Amino acid sequence: MSGAPREAGEAPGVERVQADRDAVQAGRLQGGRVLGQQIMFSRLSYPGRPVPMPDMWDGYQASRERVLDMIVSDRITNLAILAGDIHSSWACDVPRTWDGYKGATGEGSVAVELVAPAISSPPLFANPEIRERAPALRAFLQHVKYLEGESRGYVLLDITEKQLRADWFHVPGVLERSAVEHRATSFVCERGAARLTQA
Repeated sequence: MSGAPREAGEAPGVERVQADRDAVQAGRLQGGRVLGQQIMFSRLSYPGRPVPMPDMWDGYQASRERVLDMIVSDRITNLAILAGDIHSSWACDVPRTWDGYKGATGEGSVAVELVAPAISSPPLFANPEIRERAPALRAFLQHVKYLEGESRGYVLLDITEKQLRADWFHVPGVLERSAVEHRATSFVCERGAARLTQA
């Protein structure tokens, strides 16, 4: 479902942005800061283009700009944003602007985002229309380092003083009880960096 960005006082809104500031400042761990929230933060639509998923932060672009401004003005570093709700696995750099980001080096990124897949709900690509868009998303969104929408599973984080490591584990199904799982991919963000590299 596409649409235009929605602001008009709806959440996240100014109150949410202030809450995020407080959460980021309080969420410092030994290797950095972690901001856990429900919906995907990263950009999925270009400025002026229809918003494919307006219930994500793409639908609240002015609010997201205020959060990005906060990250830059408060000089917040080593920030990992955690999200879910989109029933798929994503690993993203979080650029401050479209134009200032270089996908090959991560230059222009101010944070990273790690999105966990669904545990029991249908995966994102159960919708054929969305599955058909996936190659275009991978091709045109340089900040998206990983996208998998076929599987359920979870993300395991390991945060040390030197790096953050994220391992995505997927399971074959949920209709039968099973201990079978496999590691789908792994990414790391080194301390002092704001970019993901595949492990």
